[in-house]
Amino acid sequence: MNKLKHIPIIALLLLCLCFFSSAQSEITLTQINDLSAVDLTNAQDGSNRMFFVQLPGLILIAENGVLLEQPFLDIRDRVGLLFDEQGLLSMVFPPGFGNKDHFYVYYTNQNGNSVISRFSISADPNVALPDSEELILGALQPFSNHNGGRLQFGPDGMLYFGFGDGGDANDPQENAQDLTTLLGKLIRIDVESGEQPYGIPDDNPFVGTSGARDEIWALGLRNPFRIAFDTQTGDLYIADVGQASLEEVNFQAAGSPGGQNYGWNLAEGTTCISGTCTGLTLPVFEYAHNEGCSITGGEVYRGQDYPSFDGVYFFADFCFGTIWGIQQQNGTFTVTETVDTPLQIITFGQDEVGNIYVGTFGGTYVLTDGPPAQPSFPLSGRISGSWIAPGLNNQGLLINVGENASGQAFLGAAWFLFLDGQPFWITGNAFFEYGASSISFPMRRAAGLEFLNPNGDTATRTEVGSFMLQARECNKIEVNYDFPGLGSGVLEMDRLVAIQGVECD
Repeated sequence: MNKLKHIPIIALLLLCLCFFSSAQSEITLTQINDLSAVDLTNAQDGSNRMFFVQLPGLILIAENGVLLEQPFLDIRDRVGLLFDEQGLLSMVFPPGFGNKDHFYVYYTNQNGNSVISRFSISADPNVALPDSEELILGALQPFSNHNGGRLQFGPDGMLYFGFGDGGDANDPQENAQDLTTLLGKLIRIDVESGEQPYGIPDDNPFVGTSGARDEIWALGLRNPFRIAFDTQTGDLYIADVGQASLEEVNFQAAGSPGGQNYGWNLAEGTTCISGTCTGLTLPVFEYAHNEGCSITGGEVYRGQDYPSFDGVYFFADFCFGTIWGIQQQNGTFTVTETVDTPLQIITFGQDEVGNIYVGTFGGTYVLTDGPPAQPSFPLSGRISGSWIAPGLNNQGLLINVGENASGQAFLGAAWFLFLDGQPFWITGNAFFEYGASSISFPMRRAAGLEFLNPNGDTATRTEVGSFMLQARECNKIEVNYDFPGLGSGVLEMDRLVAIQGVECD
């Protein structure tokens, strides 16, 4: 399979693609830009920057969601892209990057060979120095495909990378099982020790084995297009593109001593094709080519906004656009999500807070499970005051929190509106418990400002709808209103005169 071959998308894509998974939770893909990116990452330095790696040799930055005009890195003068599985394929920042000024990239050079290099960053943190390149490791590529794909630092601080088998069908040079070559292997090297060009970890499994490359951590891979570590557990997922029948997800538990043989070209997935398949580490998930044709490895979600995603490894099929989510518990792997999309998914990535992004040839999307969790601020006298909704002229909300003679807390709200050119108030009130995060009550059209009396007579006032108030922070509330005949929706409102410090606390 030519992993990066362009397949026309005939479906009309909306800005927000919403689907339902097999678990019946709402999965949403929202497009954030139209960039074509083959790798997505962040620097974990508190800058809230996302880096978009593009095949021709560019790395672009979006800072707080805004795309910067100047590229972070431009090495188009040395990247080879004669065939569709070549180009600039990955980048990664070292652990503790906030105190460092370099990063690593993987690309195919103009001779068609694989290169891992280190680059330095200028005094401007958004601009790297193309002329600072230091070659770390190279590999001769006999064919133009199966270049592998992703640099990742493990929890041990070592650099991991999956090389493909060198290309062409059925691994004709039998590289994947040959310990004298890096092709078809997962490699593990130490690039941050200061040893040049890199160090070999003493505990690599083939150190001291005659004829074997010391850099090898595992073998038997065909085209590992995206590897990913679980940032919480340290477990490693390896998505390996299949040959004729099966796509597979391989798994390596945290603390593994390495040395696994993932099977290629003795086996494809769990199917033995050579007749001698003993001692192999079988995939934890596979799917046949009636469900897809080329796997794209993803990410394990460990963010805070979507608890239902916690610990789920998301990955996709490039041709069919299907996104799967699988979860591991005590060595058992369960499919938890399946989402069908019309997208050509070529990569996944994460931002600093753990949100997962999906990269395609037509744009970048963020993966969510319905709306993100919103902060809440406990209801108390602190939300008493005047509030306005930005953009709604001549309208405001007055809130007062007090207690009745029995010490029960109540909240009264009055909203000043215009209807058919005439001003009027709608008011409502209800008892609540201090510390509650929200309060709901009916709103009535009032003859006067009677909203401070929770026990007052409401028989003469016309109910026009309902309100739900939720405080998000000291100076911001959210109003969910439903007025039959007038409209419904959600408004974010700001305190007319902001308060800070002790008044908020």
